[in-house]
Amino acid sequence: MRLTEEQREILEGKEGEILQQAMIDLVKYGTAMGAEEFVPVSSAHTFFMSPESIAQYFPPRRVQLTERQVAEFCEKLCRLQVTAKTTVNPGPADLEKWRQMGATEATYRSLKQAAEISRRCGMLTNWTCIPHLVDNTPVLGEHCSWSESSALIYANSITAARTNREGGHASFFSGLLGLAPKYGLHLDENRKGTHLIDVQCTMEKRSDWGALGYFAGEKAGDGIPVFINLRRPTVEEAKQLGAAINVPGGAPMFHIVGVTPEAPTMEAAFGRNEPIGRYLFDASVKKRVYDRANNQPEGKVNMVFFGCPHATLYEVKEISRLLDGRRVAKGTKLWVMAAHPIRASAERLGYAQIIEESGAELLADGCLLTYYVYFDSQRPNLERVATDSLKHALGVRRSFGSKVFFGDTERCVQVAIEGGV
Repeated sequence: MRLTEEQREILEGKEGEILQQAMIDLVKYGTAMGAEEFVPVSSAHTFFMSPESIAQYFPPRRVQLTERQVAEFCEKLCRLQVTAKTTVNPGPADLEKWRQMGATEATYRSLKQAAEISRRCGMLTNWTCIPHLVDNTPVLGEHCSWSESSALIYANSITAARTNREGGHASFFSGLLGLAPKYGLHLDENRKGTHLIDVQCTMEKRSDWGALGYFAGEKAGDGIPVFINLRRPTVEEAKQLGAAINVPGGAPMFHIVGVTPEAPTMEAAFGRNEPIGRYLFDASVKKRVYDRANNQPEGKVNMVFFGCPHATLYEVKEISRLLDGRRVAKGTKLWVMAAHPIRASAERLGYAQIIEESGAELLADGCLLTYYVYFDSQRPNLERVATDSLKHALGVRRSFGSKVFFGDTERCVQVAIEGGV
């Protein structure tokens, strides 16, 4: 890769060993991906679940670090400031309700330490999968380095920012250095559509957008689906569409003709590409996706879950309206997961109180899937789960073997009210 004089000095260790190792790894990564140079990035979204996990990004790797080694690394890291605006993906438990989530005290202490270290480094440890909606909103053409699949596909598709699907290591290094290898979606020619999805049915519920996303992701794989005959989505609908696309595939973005910034026409969406495939999404196909996502009858669940990706304030408002004056059935939990700023707003507006008075929980900071896979905890009973998120529906099936009911928000709330075990 071609490096500037400043970049070469970092590579040679003149700015310290942490930045040197970050540059070494980004150069190796860029070389492997065929990048000829770096592109400056002004935004990063990464993982910072614990000090130990970040220390493992640096030598010595794949070994059990001692407490002293972790402490020495953290001391060095705290002397640095991130160059790009950097936010952090979910993973840890709710800082305030960690006991309700089943976290151990050791996990909580590690979480508090991670929050303090990231603050000193200039990162926003907001622990959310929707940084684009609360703390880290990119603009058209802005180069980013993001690692959350549902966030990056929203950023590329709706805001027309530019980011590849980065791993935690690469996005963390990019946050420190303000650089990313210039390949993939940082280049105009790689942002064109590959597969055509013709939508010929009504899209009434947010869960319908999840069903459409799953279908498109299955057909496009790691390509870029282009939707025609599809109305303009709301923020919440676009969020579910993008999140579900990445469940069966690895598409980094999508185009909705006449809606998304880079697709005013079908010709603009595809550029010189001929569609690899043309696929019809009609009412019968939508039903098949619902049937495929469901392996649990509508009633009798242990957990009803909303907030994958994290719920917006409008979604929290809707759930509170549906729960107002009602009680969650005995034997059933209802959890709503949101970014902390959204929960704070919900508390101020009274939505949180309505949710909690029903026996449900409004939680922040974490992700039920990531948390229970990677952290020592006592998770709730996930044998039978109801959700309006297709990403979550298939996630709990894969991770925990759960039986899942996938349906729209109102039906899921009704299951929580009437469907106790």
